[in-house]
Amino acid sequence: MLQASPRVVAPAGPGTPSEDGSGSGVRQVLDVVAQSAACYPGLLRMMGSPRWKRLLRANTEPLREARLLEAPLRELLAQGDGGSPGLLRQRERLEVLARKRLAHFTRRGEAPLGEMLGRLETLLSEPRPQPPGGDEPVLLEGRQGLRHLLSWPGTWVFALLVLTNRYGLERFGRPAPMLFAGGALVLYYYLRCTGRFWLTAKRLMWQPRFGEPVQVSLASIGSGGISALPAWGEVRVEGDRAFTVRHAGRAGLLASLLDLHRQSPFAGEVDGTPRVHEVSVLPAWRAPESARSAKQAEPGVAVLRPGYAAFLPAERYADVFRGLAGPGSRKPEADVTVELLVEHMRLLSEPEFDVRMRQVVHASGGELWHADEVRPELAAGGGRVRLGARGVGMELLADAAQAEATDRIVRRWAA
Repeated sequence: MLQASPRVVAPAGPGTPSEDGSGSGVRQVLDVVAQSAACYPGLLRMMGSPRWKRLLRANTEPLREARLLEAPLRELLAQGDGGSPGLLRQRERLEVLARKRLAHFTRRGEAPLGEMLGRLETLLSEPRPQPPGGDEPVLLEGRQGLRHLLSWPGTWVFALLVLTNRYGLERFGRPAPMLFAGGALVLYYYLRCTGRFWLTAKRLMWQPRFGEPVQVSLASIGSGGISALPAWGEVRVEGDRAFTVRHAGRAGLLASLLDLHRQSPFAGEVDGTPRVHEVSVLPAWRAPESARSAKQAEPGVAVLRPGYAAFLPAERYADVFRGLAGPGSRKPEADVTVELLVEHMRLLSEPEFDVRMRQVVHASGGELWHADEVRPELAAGGGRVRLGARGVGMELLADAAQAEATDRIVRRWAA
């Protein structure tokens, strides 16, 4: 490839003075046209190659040269001095290729050629993402499972072909081509449609089984940047990068946690480590304290804090989620339980946890009693604790893992 001079000379405008008058302006025009003619062919070959990412990562200098030439060349085009028709065709082809290659990373709108080249230069200069280390707690991770092979559309197409050709196979007795096609389909699925993901408080990383890893910053994901097909195990994310997590399992949970952590109060405020320790989360049932009431006990989750006790109905997990993520958030999947949401609330600071707990209690129709009004007592049968106030009672199922925290909090109430 012909190497362009690193010095890009901007053309003189119609009213710009120069040492040699019009002769200097003509030389500047010729310099820009010559540099463009030298830069474009090599860059077009690199960007048109199937190995374009590898070639441009090894040498981003052609992208930089073309980006620096774009401003003076656009000025020449505006003045009607854009060079030969061949150069203009090369520039148009470069614009088409730049848009196509940039779409591999992101779907963010149209942009001028110079801006697209700059984005590509930045993206291809970045080091490849690495899986989270010990200093970056993982909120959720998953990998592909063969169970998703049954939900893959390609499997259903192949099964349809087998069913429609069943009589032909029985008649001619040649199952080898169909078996070969089935094996090739499974191999394609294994290599191209599976992988592993890691979700942290800052980013989502996807490592396909065959190909390079990609990641997206949670802060860059907009309100419409998450779409999911849980039945197929796929989550589509669009932010500063755009990619699809394919057949990795737990897709519904992943989409919901992405929506939760991309915005306040979690975005930029948590690091993935629990910060609320004086808390006990237990299974519980809510029912009126009156023995004559025919209302059945409602299952849920009890949250005990030094200053209060709260009850969140288990079936109102969607309301709890919206109380945290906002009314415009997506509807969470059924595997987003109330217990899980409380665990994620523990990543917040203690004052923020208490504020959000009151919000989700109100949003879900739960209960909240202050420490000075609850009346803890042991229930008959052992292993259970009753709390009650204002005509409503809550029965807790003692948990060995939470026994110490529960006892410590209840003692502080009585102090």
